[in-house]
Amino acid sequence: MSEVNQAVCQLFIEVFEGTPPGADGTYFVQGGEALWATLDDLTAAEASAHPYPGASSIASHTIHTAYYLNQTLLWAAGEEPTDDWPGSWAKQEVTEDEWTGIKVNLRQKVQGFVGHVSSSPSGEHHIIGKIANVGHVAYHLGAIRQLYLAVKAGR
Repeated sequence: MSEVNQAVCQLFIEVFEGTPPGADGTYFVQGGEALWATLDDLTAAEASAHPYPGASSIASHTIHTAYYLNQTLLWAAGEEPTDDWPGSWAKQEVTEDEWTGIKVNLRQKVQGFVGHVSSSPSGEHHIIGKIANVGHVAYHLGAIRQLYLAVKAGR
């Protein structure tokens, strides 16, 4: 794996897992603040909450994040995915079973993306797409963390 692909994988995984135990610091997120720990600490009702007017739910951010990764994986497989950006935000409330399925789906997309990055070329177009995904999931982690704090505070 190229150094660029390795760096992208490391940053991407940090969004979801934080830094590994015994690591020498972090680039931007600790373990308890990472996406898996955050999502796993929420019930479906909490993931469906709208803590302030106009806020999308944590569930919808999670669904949208998986959608974006899926679009990338389809493109990487040589397909021309159909975009439905508004549709990727449509579901706001989820049941416990749906919430479990949404998290499983996201984990599958993350594994697929890491596999893609590990085995794909390092040309400029590919690098930009990989880095864009790191930025995209980091953005949603930040949004989800803010919603998480509001939900846990009972707002």
